[in-house]
Amino acid sequence: MLENLVDFGLVYIPPSVKDQFFPTRLATTLTSDASALRSITAGFESALSTGSGTAGFIIIETNYHSPLQIAVLALFTKLTTRYPNMVTGRVTRESVYRAVSSGISSDQIITYLSTHAHPELLKASAAKGGGPVLPPTVVDQIRLWQIENERMKTTYGFLFKDFESTDEYKKLLKYADEIGVLTWASKTEEKFFVSKVEQLKDYMKSLKAK
Repeated sequence: MLENLVDFGLVYIPPSVKDQFFPTRLATTLTSDASALRSITAGFESALSTGSGTAGFIIIETNYHSPLQIAVLALFTKLTTRYPNMVTGRVTRESVYRAVSSGISSDQIITYLSTHAHPELLKASAAKGGGPVLPPTVVDQIRLWQIENERMKTTYGFLFKDFESTDEYKKLLKYADEIGVLTWASKTEEKFFVSKVEQLKDYMKSLKAK
């Protein structure tokens, strides 16, 4: 019974002294005469009436914090700080590279940022007659970082050139293609590039032995 009264907020049990308990303010108010209840109600109504013209001081915050939104931001930003109601991060060259390599395009990043922009950004966009939500320099930079990443791709391998004959070039080229190691080839210059060389070396030896 005592535990139920504690749950209802009618009884207080000190953590250090378990064999003692005290009635709470709520319990004494409920068990007192009706005039005490009326005084509490009157005081609350008075606070409502007098507080309408004064400056507010209470902040009410929702307990809804979406881990999904934070996870999406982490895909293309470098998160630096996480607060209970806010995260901060930076869109960097490395973070955009990481997103692009995962299959996320610059247009998708820009669309997401525009869709989930702060109300102040949306308000500024509306004031300009429905212009772009994000600053043009930010949009251009994100797109440039994607192009930068796609401009050049390095591949480790071996270049074959200076063949003894065109026939030797064609045979080796065909064999490299068949075993799946051919990366690049130039028929006019009779050159080709492969990712692995071991099997080609053995094949070259067999050609020369004939």
